Amino acid sequence: MAATEWDRIVDVVVVGSGGAALVAATMASDAGAEVLIVEKAAMLGGTSAVSGGGVWLPCNHKMAEAGIPDDRASALEYLQRVTMGRTPDPELLEVFVDTAPEMLRYLEDHTPLRMHISPMPDYYSPWGIPGQVAVPGRAVEADPYPVGTELPDWADRIVKRGTLMSLGAATTLSEDFAPRTPELEAELARREAEDIRPKGAAMIARLFKGLLERGVETRLETPARELVVRDGEVVGLVVGPDGANERIGARRGVVLACGGFEWNPDLVRTHLGYDVYPLSPGGNTGDGLVMAMQAGAQLGNLTSYWGTPAMFDPTVERDGALVPQFEWGRGEPSSIVVNRHGNRFANEALPYNDFPKAFGAFDPVAIEFPNLGAFLVFDRSVRERTQILSVLPGDPDPDWLVSADTIGDLADRAGIDRAGLEAQVARYNEYAARGEDPDFERHRVGLMRPGAVAPIVAAPFYAVPIHPGMLGTNGGPRITRDAQVRKQGGGVVTGLYAAGNTAANVFGWAYPSGGGTLGNGTVFGYRAGRHVGSQPAREI
Repeated sequence: MAATEWDRIVDVVVVGSGGAALVAATMASDAGAEVLIVEKAAMLGGTSAVSGGGVWLPCNHKMAEAGIPDDRASALEYLQRVTMGRTPDPELLEVFVDTAPEMLRYLEDHTPLRMHISPMPDYYSPWGIPGQVAVPGRAVEADPYPVGTELPDWADRIVKRGTLMSLGAATTLSEDFAPRTPELEAELARREAEDIRPKGAAMIARLFKGLLERGVETRLETPARELVVRDGEVVGLVVGPDGANERIGARRGVVLACGGFEWNPDLVRTHLGYDVYPLSPGGNTGDGLVMAMQAGAQLGNLTSYWGTPAMFDPTVERDGALVPQFEWGRGEPSSIVVNRHGNRFANEALPYNDFPKAFGAFDPVAIEFPNLGAFLVFDRSVRERTQILSVLPGDPDPDWLVSADTIGDLADRAGIDRAGLEAQVARYNEYAARGEDPDFERHRVGLMRPGAVAPIVAAPFYAVPIHPGMLGTNGGPRITRDAQVRKQGGGVVTGLYAAGNTAANVFGWAYPSGGGTLGNGTVFGYRAGRHVGSQPAREI
């Protein structure tokens, strides 16, 4: 293609503006490349901006500063156990562990990003898996950032709170788990008044500030529509709304870091096999996956997703549709989760990423997916101490909250098999009265209030539908150690990189701890940006 056929030529184009994308752009710029970021949405940051903002990075220097021990062998032992060999490329686990501390150190030294230790332990520490860290340490989060002061021209393009309503809008993750002291309340009021934002928004704002300081251009509302491939090499892409056909050349390469495909029902049904409700922003429709496929990419991990149980509150809508929300109340002592037959099907205290896997279990005898259509069942004691969606303790019961004075009547009103639920609650109560759960070991292991079992006996009783939800898909093109996209038949697709939820997750199906998504994405975004930025410029 002649140079005159391009509307513009740069060294590197990064597609997306989440954590993986911004880190990739930072590293490509620091390698001397002219970088352009194109983002489909009107807001910066994608799923990263609306997330809790935790980043899981073994052996990071924040741990060392706090005196929390960690080492390469332990981190690898833990990852190899929780991934169980079900990773697209097992050798990338070592690359991740070796790169994670280097990446965090570089970003803190060379960008406005400043992090502190997050309160999350490794999620499988209750199981005693070797190599785990049972105290906070491997996950870090960004310090709150004065977006209104530091990014006044972009403040309206960065979210003010995440989509997880169970997390505070002005609190850090650490503060979400801390007592609400008068000092903390005063600090939160100051943040609200001065537009200081925590969590994922803080991370995105800090990284983006660094890119502005580098002179990197970002174009919002500019969807990437098609890769330009010549002689098997990616040399640019077509961007803009349908009919715009703006052609941008990329002398060194294109980095796809534009999210997964959770908002594409056809792709979800094709690869996951059943409906899973997304909690991420609505722009993740698989654009990166489709473009990579068209360029001949090898694919991996397409049947997996970052999961969470989801609930719907009839009072919370967006664009005329109900909004799936992070679960409320799962794992509370006097509560269980049952399917429409009234049967429990998993330990209710499982990590949120694991519990949704049980929804997709197929019963070959009944020829059905019995758990698609489940309910959180609980009693008055839970209702009196726990927020359930928008309903606070002490609030009157809204009309949409199904309740009854007996378990049998609750089953009838909720659409659960009456005899099944009565029998299940009776069995659960018998053992819970002794602090036991022989069916699912909830009295012994779990992340969500492990060991918390108590009988369901205080009327009225309640039932809230609970569904498989997802924070994002995590399958896509397989990548090399430097996030180059692998090509079908061997080798790589020259000039094409992928990171974040656009790429096949290096951890396979597993979620080692809170921040596993951003840890995986930013580490390989770091490697992608460093590699593409150092490539020789091609004549295109």
